[in-house]
Amino acid sequence: MSRHLLRRAIDVSRARWRMLAEDGRGIAAVEFGLIAPVLLIMLIGVIEITRAVSIDRRFGQVTSMVADLVAREENITAADVQAIYGIVEHVMGVWGTDTLKLQVIPVKANEANPPLLHVYAETANRPSYGAGAAAPKPMCEQYTGLSNNLLAQGGLAIVVESEFRYTPLLVGGMLSAQTWRDKAVLAPRQACVDFDGNECNPMPACDVR
Repeated sequence: MSRHLLRRAIDVSRARWRMLAEDGRGIAAVEFGLIAPVLLIMLIGVIEITRAVSIDRRFGQVTSMVADLVAREENITAADVQAIYGIVEHVMGVWGTDTLKLQVIPVKANEANPPLLHVYAETANRPSYGAGAAAPKPMCEQYTGLSNNLLAQGGLAIVVESEFRYTPLLVGGMLSAQTWRDKAVLAPRQACVDFDGNECNPMPACDVR
């Protein structure tokens, strides 16, 4: 009797396992639970990378734009530079300018030694942009940020150096916070961009320093 009951219990158990194995209900939920985290990570990654690329393009655009707008002028004042910075805020748009820093650096090549460059204008009419931005480089300070022989003897250039602190939406995720730096170099369109009314010939002459 007990053997018969045991066999019956085994048969019932096998039948139930067979029914369970053939029952497909809930498979979709299990599969979704496995796939959903991967899809979510991919979605966040795509959003973050797209955001970073867009900000980087705007950042590079404003750097070259400032250099171009300054290089177009023949005479420029602090008010003119501030007006250009106002355009920067418009171009950056929704990405903001809270961590953006800009500095305008007019440089001149030494008459006797062209690889030697110096700043040729005073600081008053070329304010820097951004909270915590470095003070404008003083007149006659040597500048070493360009390639040798880029400028001919006495040649002039407008250099704009920029910095942007990029912080991802999810810190510690696929991307980490980074400090981006860029530089734009343009020759003046009118032979000289005069910041001080000295026709780009500061006194005392920086060439002798």
